[in-house]
Amino acid sequence: MELESFGFSKERAREMVNIMCSLKTLLKNPKAAVKDNISITTALLVLLSLILIGLIIVGAFTGSIIVYMCSGFYLAIVILYIPRLINMHKSVKALMNLSKDRKTVLETEGILLKVNGISDTKFYWSAFSIVRVFKYNVFFVPKDNTIQGLSLPIEDLDVVKQYMRDNNVDLEFCE
Repeated sequence: MELESFGFSKERAREMVNIMCSLKTLLKNPKAAVKDNISITTALLVLLSLILIGLIIVGAFTGSIIVYMCSGFYLAIVILYIPRLINMHKSVKALMNLSKDRKTVLETEGILLKVNGISDTKFYWSAFSIVRVFKYNVFFVPKDNTIQGLSLPIEDLDVVKQYMRDNNVDLEFCE
């Protein structure tokens, strides 16, 4: 059964990046909560930047070498968080720009992902531990890190559930 291709909206892409940032946690505990890593990273970067500015101002007034050393420490942390945040936003844009002529086919032994007719990738049902349902994504959590997870748009949830019931695919849905 071939599913209609929806592509990635900004919200779906953002949610997918948050899921991928939490994949290590999901491998250990497939029912674990997925945090909004993009917002958390942004908030931390703003907070650390404000602390850095405060330390620089205090250091300028006091002339304390210890305050300047703390400023250097916070500057290093801020510099480390900037590329992480940039990569998250680039990942969101990359997902939004994925080709819409990708086709997803549900088969009795798994899910076939066809990309532009160039490459086909098959994900076997047995490779997944659970199906997580998020606000914008239906995410198939892999059993281990040998394969990547698979995301389908939330619009496909009912079709996927029905197909899995009809074909006796034994995967738990976590909503």
